[in-house]
Amino acid sequence: MTADLYASVLMIIAFGVFSAMSVFMRMISGHIAVPQVIFIRQIMAMILMAPHYWAARQVILHPTGLSLHLTRGFLAVGSMFCGLTSIIHIPLADATAISMAEVLIATAFAATVLREPIGWRRWLAAAVGFVGVAIMIRPFGGGFDAYALLALAGSVGGAASMIALRMGSAHDTTITVLFWQGVVVAVLSAPVAAALWVTPTLHEALILLIMGLLFTAGNWLFTAAIRIGRASAVAPLGYLRLIMMAATGWAIYGEVPTWATLTGGFLVMASATYTIMRNALRAGPLPASTLQTKEHLVKIF
Repeated sequence: MTADLYASVLMIIAFGVFSAMSVFMRMISGHIAVPQVIFIRQIMAMILMAPHYWAARQVILHPTGLSLHLTRGFLAVGSMFCGLTSIIHIPLADATAISMAEVLIATAFAATVLREPIGWRRWLAAAVGFVGVAIMIRPFGGGFDAYALLALAGSVGGAASMIALRMGSAHDTTITVLFWQGVVVAVLSAPVAAALWVTPTLHEALILLIMGLLFTAGNWLFTAAIRIGRASAVAPLGYLRLIMMAATGWAIYGEVPTWATLTGGFLVMASATYTIMRNALRAGPLPASTLQTKEHLVKIF
């Protein structure tokens, strides 16, 4: 099996994991608040990652870019809250397609914050993607969909978190960045989770356990696929992710994609795919910091 094929298989499995995560989130959303889910899931992820954190403890405890890592954690909390809330209230296909705008927003942030040169082709691709987002948010006639706007806010937070990661990765290792982000997410979500805490039933506790395992496994699969495969091979699979989420929404919840979802989703996915492939082409062999940034492209479900 070639590296690209192996990476593609891992990516497809990761997309299946994220689809399952969305279904489980909806299953418990009527009783367990989103901040509680974020807190429990983060604690479980840190427990599962504990052996790796312990092995790298000397590096983790002496970060040089701590302020950037803390900033990324703050942004990640907001992005998680928006993303998880949106998938409860809007069709899964819409939430997935809007989330892919994160790549386009990050491109704009890279140009304005990091002063990276962005050619006219990537600016044009970003503009096309934002048109797709506008179509899905449905500003025409009935007004904006509030939860679609929340999904977009999650994408903005995720993109800003990507930029913080780019800046922080110049100072510390990936494991250091992940540890401190996890600490911030756990600390910030803890008081809100405590205020809204509902003791889960045995069935809900099992679902939360499964979600924690899926969260860790999905991120590992996605990261492995990004590291092993070329961007030109794995980026187009984003279309498959949208199809899988749309199929899940249709099969389980009877969500039939509208023309706005199909049109806007196509524009967003096409522009995001082009942007990823163009970035890889311009960069040539990917340095470690770019690989770390691409690892964050996983949607925080």
